[in-house]
Amino acid sequence: MKKLRSYQKVALRYANSQAHPALFMEMRLGKTLVTIRSIKCGGFSRILIVGPYSVFGSWLDELESERESKNGIVILDSSGPIRSQLLEDSWDSGNKWFLLSKEGHLVVPEICKFPWDCVVLDESTFIKAPPGVSGRTKRFNVSKYYTEKFRDVSKRYILTGTPAPESSLNYYMQLRFLDASILKVDSYWKFRHTYFKRAGYKWVLSKKGSAMLTRKLAENCFFLKRSEVNLGGEKIYEVRKVKMCPQADKIYKTLEDEFILEVDNVEVDATIYKTTQYIWLRRLCGGMPDTDGFRFNHKVKEIYSLLISELQGQQVVIWCKFVDEIKALSKFLIKKKYRIGIIHGDVPQVERRAIQKKFQKGELDLIVGQPECYKYGTNLSASDTVIYFSTPDGSETRQQSEDRVIDTASQDASLIIDLVVEDSLEEDIIESLKLKESNEARIRRISQGIQRRRGYGNTI
Repeated sequence: MKKLRSYQKVALRYANSQAHPALFMEMRLGKTLVTIRSIKCGGFSRILIVGPYSVFGSWLDELESERESKNGIVILDSSGPIRSQLLEDSWDSGNKWFLLSKEGHLVVPEICKFPWDCVVLDESTFIKAPPGVSGRTKRFNVSKYYTEKFRDVSKRYILTGTPAPESSLNYYMQLRFLDASILKVDSYWKFRHTYFKRAGYKWVLSKKGSAMLTRKLAENCFFLKRSEVNLGGEKIYEVRKVKMCPQADKIYKTLEDEFILEVDNVEVDATIYKTTQYIWLRRLCGGMPDTDGFRFNHKVKEIYSLLISELQGQQVVIWCKFVDEIKALSKFLIKKKYRIGIIHGDVPQVERRAIQKKFQKGELDLIVGQPECYKYGTNLSASDTVIYFSTPDGSETRQQSEDRVIDTASQDASLIIDLVVEDSLEEDIIESLKLKESNEARIRRISQGIQRRRGYGNTI
């Protein structure tokens, strides 16, 4: 069994002293291990762990090191009827640890009816969205389900290193899962109305709200950053600006001005929707990849230049927004004899874990993938360099994907490189992410940038 570090012992004392702990510890500070030790101290016999599937590898490793495999560990990852039967059979067999993906309740909604001693929400920001915003999307139902269905469980934990990635409003649903009385308001909307004020397109804490929330978080949550325990190096950010070729630049300007995608003087498509225009512009910034590769190679040339010069011989993680960017870039790099792990939504979870292990062993040179797939609980610290061929949109995904290469045992700095097309919306996206703006504010910034480049100033 692992020996706890001093700060982990402090976290364990906190977790054991709280009816319902919130361990807000940054990546690889040991919140999974601390939680397992706390659960063992409490003598709980039936534990449900809910989170992104990508965190299960860390749980399995820690449970094995804690010699808990003898007590039975079950991953509930089969199809609906099979998963329900697996849950029932495993329960009857006396298994102790059950792992369920964060949308798993949609397949086995009866899981909330089992008499759990303990429920853990790992990467708990998956319940940050308020319920009732839209009944059409799964993610809003998730918040309501977990905050309402597990109130009678004797011990409830939430774990994440980024509890409020976009706004202090993100705390409400997570704290409500722990204990509805912590914030003393019975709805997300009342919480916002009482303790926040409007500042442009943002909701910001009022003076009253700041005092209240600071006090409640101090009373109920445990925060720990790597910098506070002198673990992990700093991040160094670098923006590499690239220019489009004249043909691509012409397509880009026509698309910005007229909402028309015109290639080789032929109108390929047209739209009246800004969201469609946004996606086309982003794909053009990436080089318009297709099955034959990239139509324009401005970013590909920059990637290859980095790999054969400053990053020669190093392992590197390359993140892309679109799957066809991943496929086209991987095809190019494989021809250059790089050993590559390819990660996107269609790659099975088992294969993703295998790729991660091979990368950590040095058997792969590069990982090229979508950051959402390795967003949580994945250690890629064999590399200390991340290149964003195209950055994700959300602040949380961006921050989590940067942290994948952090090595808590090293003080070496991690290098974060953004490839950004000059005079494009990518400059606005990067600026927005630096400021951790909301999606609404980000869209406004991008719209203003488009109009500024079109000569309309800053007005909308």
